[in-house]
Amino acid sequence: MVKLNSTTAILSDLDGVILNLDYDIKFWESWLPEHVANQSNQSLDETKAKIQAEIDIQRGTLNFYDLNYWDDLLNVDCMQIIKEQEEKCSYLEGSYEALQKLSTLKNTKHILTNGDPRLQEYKAETQRFLEFFDSIFYSMHAGYPKEQKEFWTLVRHNLNLDFEDVVFIDDDFKVVTAAAKVGIKQVVWITPGKNRILQNGVETFPSLADLAAAIS
Repeated sequence: MVKLNSTTAILSDLDGVILNLDYDIKFWESWLPEHVANQSNQSLDETKAKIQAEIDIQRGTLNFYDLNYWDDLLNVDCMQIIKEQEEKCSYLEGSYEALQKLSTLKNTKHILTNGDPRLQEYKAETQRFLEFFDSIFYSMHAGYPKEQKEFWTLVRHNLNLDFEDVVFIDDDFKVVTAAAKVGIKQVVWITPGKNRILQNGVETFPSLADLAAAIS
């Protein structure tokens, strides 16, 4: 059971915890390859294979999340491609209500994201999630993704945190594992299935809504 003191800081991922990842998946699997295929002589299938191969190489690095990297690699403007779409990002079911509930707590709250700052700021224009948080901490500004221990050293220093008095929430198993390894006392993995506690102490919840209902 996740427990909060009055001083416990709440740290949360954004995409996959608060916002629906389907929006990002559509960009990588549809919007981006379709745009690249249209401006090249390659078929859509060839383009998808090329982009996926590069994604697999960069997975877990800052390049994976940095739209400037993909702009240069593919000779595109990723943000322009995104802004041209009629579809906008959306909250995961129950996450907005969960944020409303958490907002009644006086605990400090911060978003920790690997996402490109330009994209996250664009998302914030549609879904005003930033109003629920004291700050947003970008891995690109830190120079390390959340998967690396150096990221957490900078988070602790910049946000003046005591990892013994923190709750961290994420949907990526590699990230929650990294958080547990650096000594964060309460780590929550948002993942489908029944609530359970893993051997490394990470506690699982199906959604942010389920977590918010269980916090005491």
